[in-house]
Amino acid sequence: MIVMPSDPEFWNPEKFLPMLSVRTKSGAIKPFELWSHQRILSAAVVRCYQENKWLCHVKPRQEGSSTFFTGVLFQHVAFRSGCYAGIVAHKREVSEKLARIAIRFHQTCPKPIRPYRTPGLKRTLEIPRDDGGDSLLTCASIKDDEPLRGDTAQVVLATEISSWKGRAGEDAWTSVLNAVPEDGGIIFGESTPKYYGDQLHKVFEDSKRAGSKWLSVFIPWTFVEEYSREPAKGWKPRPEILDYANKNKLTPAQAHWMQAVGLPKCRNNISKFQAEYPINELDCFGLAGDPVFNSEKLMGVLQAMDGATGIASESKELEIFKEPNRDHRYIIAVDPASSWSKKDKFGVEVLDLFTCEQVAEYEGHIDAYSMAKMLAELGAKYNKATIYVEANGVGDALLSHLLAPSIAYNMVYHRQSTNPLNRSGGSSLVPGWWASSATKSAAISFLQELIQDDSIVIHSQRLLRQLIQYRGQWDKLSRDAEGGHYDLTAAFALSAWAYRNEVKRGHTRMRQTESSIRKAAWDRLLERLEGSSESDWNNRWGKHK
Repeated sequence: MIVMPSDPEFWNPEKFLPMLSVRTKSGAIKPFELWSHQRILSAAVVRCYQENKWLCHVKPRQEGSSTFFTGVLFQHVAFRSGCYAGIVAHKREVSEKLARIAIRFHQTCPKPIRPYRTPGLKRTLEIPRDDGGDSLLTCASIKDDEPLRGDTAQVVLATEISSWKGRAGEDAWTSVLNAVPEDGGIIFGESTPKYYGDQLHKVFEDSKRAGSKWLSVFIPWTFVEEYSREPAKGWKPRPEILDYANKNKLTPAQAHWMQAVGLPKCRNNISKFQAEYPINELDCFGLAGDPVFNSEKLMGVLQAMDGATGIASESKELEIFKEPNRDHRYIIAVDPASSWSKKDKFGVEVLDLFTCEQVAEYEGHIDAYSMAKMLAELGAKYNKATIYVEANGVGDALLSHLLAPSIAYNMVYHRQSTNPLNRSGGSSLVPGWWASSATKSAAISFLQELIQDDSIVIHSQRLLRQLIQYRGQWDKLSRDAEGGHYDLTAAFALSAWAYRNEVKRGHTRMRQTESSIRKAAWDRLLERLEGSSESDWNNRWGKHK
């Protein structure tokens, strides 16, 4: 018996989609049989209808959700008068593929309820109606001039939103949000995660907020029935597979599929596998995209925080986590804004040299003179702290203000620099830290070691998010990579380099601290320093310009 559109059960995807047919991976056309994880999606869709919600779906690779949601959009266009629906993908070829799937759904829809469609349209499914309430499903990519028409859309599928990069991605996302009314419209956003802090992660986090418009559904890869393969008798997993299987309670069939199929697809890199086939939130966003720093450790610290923002602060930009100890020494690391644009910010980190602990932080837009004045006051507060400033670009103006008679802060790091005018080849002291590919690589590498060894204490949530999110090359500390600005990451990496520099000069007494972990890290560091020549050190950590 054919269920007619007037029946409420008709709008349950679990009831409707099996009426249609799909092309399997082998090329055969078969009835749409929902997998168990697609039935979870179906229940979420019904809930969105009932509660006027939008749906965010976080998924592993190739689990069939885009086909599922295309079927849902086809249902709306086929059986709602005057319905405008849109599919927006990250690539044109993906939008064309989903358009073909929508047309196949129309072709396989039961004849008694199959509506007439306008033939000959490539990326559009048009359902004309006698009453003038034509319905339309358009398939577009983020690079199209108008991913969605100027009309109000009743239902939109935004697919692989983690791959909506750059200005085109931002504009397309804005277009989606503005096209769908909050009352009566619906957005289905779905993607495999790419980066902590990307659009998918922002929506996923928003869905956890009380009263959010978004409802989120996370499907672990172990919920996908296709991702299992029965092993032969006597099969044993490799040690790293066994560890992962025991930790995540995999079945033997899932472990075998992981070793035989999943891991080879990810170049046998288990971290990449965890990102492409997430099993929990950490895998989703902390490990996606080859993070530079140990995301598991950093996310653990972030999740353990209770939301406190600091002891006291003079502004929203400045956070004080620990007041100065009169017996301790401190350094201040400064990453200047890349330009005077209001979009560019200064990043400042204050580090306790005795405990290797972050004690204060600043992030904000400010002019060079005001920044120099604030740094001098902050330096005086923290026992005449040595200030390390990146000398490139805007940093040169900042250093000039710091050393000028009006401020005259003399605890500024100076580097050795060869004077090209000195024929004898002598060198001179020049204010500031010079950011080259070698010195940036050194800073990032050393910070990575400190984090890996649990040898540095971080109190800032915004810094932790930047560190987790950072996916740049070690020799290129980009300010505007996939996740956005990294001014705090750059400043914190410089503070790690400064810490190394101060340790080398013998200005700290970490052995006197209470932390056995940091004592051990200190001893390892001193062994490296004392056991290597200056040339070895320069090869490892880079030279000053």
